[in-house]
Amino acid sequence: MNLKKILPILFLATASVSYAHDHVEVGLSSSSSTQLGMDGPAYQLATYVPPQEIFSSYRPLVSVGAHFAELTFTTETNAIDPANGANPRIEVVSVIGPQNATFSFWEVGSTTPTWTRATGWNSSQSSVPSFLVIQNGDNHLHGRAFSADKPGLYQVTFRAVDESGNYSTSANLTITFNAQQPPQLSISVASGNATLSFASRDGLTYDLQVCTDLASGVWTNVEPHTRLNGDGSVVTMIDAMAGRSKAFYRLVEYY
Repeated sequence: MNLKKILPILFLATASVSYAHDHVEVGLSSSSSTQLGMDGPAYQLATYVPPQEIFSSYRPLVSVGAHFAELTFTTETNAIDPANGANPRIEVVSVIGPQNATFSFWEVGSTTPTWTRATGWNSSQSSVPSFLVIQNGDNHLHGRAFSADKPGLYQVTFRAVDESGNYSTSANLTITFNAQQPPQLSISVASGNATLSFASRDGLTYDLQVCTDLASGVWTNVEPHTRLNGDGSVVTMIDAMAGRSKAFYRLVEYY
């Protein structure tokens, strides 16, 4: 008897969804009253988002799979003083990361990258990509994002330039983007049930999803295995296979 004909066909896929949103403040340098300064996180976790998967309540669907982090540069200044009269723009100085990889910026509402640079690029090689800083005090724009097409660490260096000419260019700010692959699922099938497990990560949240026809591209959450809080331990889940000739599972990781 060919067991492959009577057992469900199972395919393990992993995916990630990121809901975090950080800011970099652009204001007055702490060392000079005539220079722009920046203050913000030096590290961003970029979780993997597959094609046509929502990774943020602020972002539209995109047609490519990539590691995304949502990050806005704004003149909302809490940690530094405002640079009154400035009209700052952010320029990219350099992109360092895995070999043959690319790093991209997505403007709010965009479904394709606004600009892309290969790792190893620096501002002496070609036109410098840039974007405006969001102004007006406490108002800031949600939905801007950066992405990397391969897993690994990316060191991206930025500088703030004042288009009004009232302030000199800021010191460089380097942010490390960790393009992290989601944890792998393991699976076994017995007595009509699929048992799935994975090593969770502290501070991240997980949904188990299932699809019965990959051509449809429709994935649904498997209850009650949603909004599972990771703490570094191994998480085990059981899903009944009754009524399914095949099932495809994936793990969604977000924070």
